[in-house]
Amino acid sequence: MEFGLPRGMRDILPEEFESAEIIRSAFLDTSRLFDYKIMEPSPLELVETLEAKSGPSIRDEIYFFKDKSQRELGLRFDLTLGLTRYVSSRKDLSPPIRVGSFASVWRYEEPQYGKYRWFYQWDAELFGHPKDVEADAEVIEFSSTIFRKIGAKPKILIGSRRVIEEFVRKELQIVDENKILDILRAIDKLSKKSISQIAEEYSNSFSLQDFNKVVKFVRTEGKAPSSSSDLYGLSGDNKVDLSGVLEIIDSLKARGVQDVEIDLSIARGLDYYTDMVFEAIDSKDTKVGSLCGGGRYDSLPPLYGRPDLGATGVAGGIERAILAIGSKSLSQNFQGRKKAFVAPVGDKKEIVREAASAAAELRRNDIPAQSEITGKSLRKILEAQSGSGVEAIVLIGEREFTSRSVKIKWMKEGKEETVKREDLVRVLKSA
Repeated sequence: MEFGLPRGMRDILPEEFESAEIIRSAFLDTSRLFDYKIMEPSPLELVETLEAKSGPSIRDEIYFFKDKSQRELGLRFDLTLGLTRYVSSRKDLSPPIRVGSFASVWRYEEPQYGKYRWFYQWDAELFGHPKDVEADAEVIEFSSTIFRKIGAKPKILIGSRRVIEEFVRKELQIVDENKILDILRAIDKLSKKSISQIAEEYSNSFSLQDFNKVVKFVRTEGKAPSSSSDLYGLSGDNKVDLSGVLEIIDSLKARGVQDVEIDLSIARGLDYYTDMVFEAIDSKDTKVGSLCGGGRYDSLPPLYGRPDLGATGVAGGIERAILAIGSKSLSQNFQGRKKAFVAPVGDKKEIVREAASAAAELRRNDIPAQSEITGKSLRKILEAQSGSGVEAIVLIGEREFTSRSVKIKWMKEGKEETVKREDLVRVLKSA
């Protein structure tokens, strides 16, 4: 029998896990800088909680089942719903409320490049006043800070679902909320399907002619304009109000966030977004897709009992960030403590034990270290450690053991130096 994995699942291998931890570290550090409190919402939710905004159709996109008491449960498909449910239940918390999470989620979607059915996300949510431009800008700045920390410079694209809705109502005379939602869902599929395919899929809600008008409108993009008419050339009653988007961009400029563009084709697929939406994309590799995305969702807290709260947030995929930046680059960007390997020269028990003692002392002083325990020769030790990221090989032979010294071989420089055993920690820390 061949034991495999369910479709869309995979094992997270050591090198990917290490890269994910680097991103997690950058997220936690950013959360401290912005004072976001970290928590993890329950991985299991009542299906009715998950359906509260997205409706019964969400069952097609999630893993759900009945437990032994026949309760319908679902695995969380994002972190936003759980964090919103939690914050909404805490009437004692006063806005602004800043919370974040780093955890795994499950989605029953078609697997593709950089996209699995089980994956990790970082997530930051800010609950406060509805339509708060500065909160929107803060969440985008939060995202930009994480990418700066891990050595990435993605392009940030900002859209507005409210602006699209305004255009649809004025230009197409469509006022039915369900049809407008279908148009927003259709826009989100523009990168995956042709215009005619999408129009056929939603033929009950809008015509191909109408959708072509929408596509022409949302595909007008570029640097921040000075007014709505500068960007779209609209006039009279059909003008749309871009002031909210422009205010966000002004705030981002003041915050030093660069490479920001308006792109109304960014609509985001989740129905709970109400206005500003944004994505950070890797302009060098379009296959990777969105590195993070988010927006304003003022309609969600009221569903969970907090009509006084507005909300804006962002979530980023770990796997896509690793694809965009590369495991090697992530490790180089986060070089910190020296990594050492202590090698006994020979197989005398007291020397092997001294090597283990030296490695343990290094670890007690926060220096990653391991010692040889399998009896390999020095040549094989050097071969094995040459590509492992170890910067210093600490050699202990009979001469060093007798004189209470160690020989340090610096792998990158190819140099060697002998130091007193008692100075080993100091030398490695100061190098």
